[in-house]
Amino acid sequence: MESYKLAVKFFVEDASSLHGSEFVPIFHSWIQQKKVADHLTIDVADYEHVPNGPGTLLITLEANFSTDREDGKLGLLYVRKLPINDAATFPERLRAVLRPTLEAMHRLEEEPTLGGKIKFRTDEFLFRIYDRLLGPNNPETFAAVKPELEALVSELYGSAPVALEFKPSAQALFEVHVKALGSPTVGKLLNRLSAVVTSK
Repeated sequence: MESYKLAVKFFVEDASSLHGSEFVPIFHSWIQQKKVADHLTIDVADYEHVPNGPGTLLITLEANFSTDREDGKLGLLYVRKLPINDAATFPERLRAVLRPTLEAMHRLEEEPTLGGKIKFRTDEFLFRIYDRLLGPNNPETFAAVKPELEALVSELYGSAPVALEFKPSAQALFEVHVKALGSPTVGKLLNRLSAVVTSK
């Protein structure tokens, strides 16, 4: 898989007490304090008025972070827009997309202004390819990325059973729904990812 236009989305456990307006000042503070490593943060856009829309966007040169509400399910979606430095292979690009996503999730869970209202589920996440040319939504693409995806989730979840759900569709972007029986903390996933990268 040659595409760098990769994306991941993790879901929030309980969104009932969260409001889109709360994320606007948080994302602005990330820009002011340069909180997002290896990303040039640019602006914040609020689309909370759009039903099941992208929510609040943190726009960077390299990628977009958004409090996505597609299908009514709040989560943090990271979509890569530019090639990733020092990530020549697909497994390297997978890890390079997952890391800033998990770091942002951890930062939100620790955000004082949210008072602990946000906690992310780690027993499932979505992986997408925003590239219909290099990553069409067909069985051939799934066969090409499946070994690397399985290796990645094995690194993250250890011996916990994990399922990869895929449905081909000419109308939709390529997407794999990853479901695990284990539900480690965001911090633990970050530690496991760091340990694997360090050992390579």
